[in-house]
Amino acid sequence: MNYYFITGTSSGIGKALAEILAENPENEITGFARTDTMDYTPNYAHVHADFHYPEELAKYDFPELPDAQRIVLINNAGAMSEIFRVGKLDNLKTINDFSVNILAPAVLSNNFIRAYQNYTVPRIILNVSSGAARRPVDAWSGYCAAKAGLDMLNETINLEQFFYPEQNRIKAFSVAPGVIDTRMQDNIRLADPEEFSGLQRFLDLKTNNELFSPEKAARLLLSVVEKHDSFSGTLLDVRDL
Repeated sequence: MNYYFITGTSSGIGKALAEILAENPENEITGFARTDTMDYTPNYAHVHADFHYPEELAKYDFPELPDAQRIVLINNAGAMSEIFRVGKLDNLKTINDFSVNILAPAVLSNNFIRAYQNYTVPRIILNVSSGAARRPVDAWSGYCAAKAGLDMLNETINLEQFFYPEQNRIKAFSVAPGVIDTRMQDNIRLADPEEFSGLQRFLDLKTNNELFSPEKAARLLLSVVEKHDSFSGTLLDVRDL
């Protein structure tokens, strides 16, 4: 049996991931989100989770999985509450966004590794990053910084895994999924052009039908899981796959 733990399954990429994986009865999926929007399927289980409060996720104990053939954690949930320059931000919203984008993945990754470090089947952490982790974007300071932190968490995990026997090592990837047609994109297109200099580009992407669908992005992310042994690096961009 293949076991997948996915955050942010109520919509967007997370929901697409869960739906695609649920088509295979050999997959068992656990989704984490505030709301369960999945149609009933016997191999999907939902965990109510509010990523603004990562201390709740820190208490989650990953189960023992003696029949596992593959175990995967996909840290997908993300947030960008505001699009303003530093000095104009709501501090509480900034704290909430950091909680979703880096603190929640950090505590789940910690618990995942604690639970499965000594297993010998393939175990993979797939972090959904962003191109904004790798270059600054004005009015996206918190999102850029948190996703950059996620990339560095990812690289540190991989460094630390070399201290374990090869058969016990967990592989982590941080993957930029491209520009996806999600609610976050809806919010970006409503930004004030006086605050966000890149607004027109995002308007044009929508007008020109150049956004990835959540399903396409999900399938590209899952291809990383399927081909996990073929990548030399661990910071990836789906547009280069």
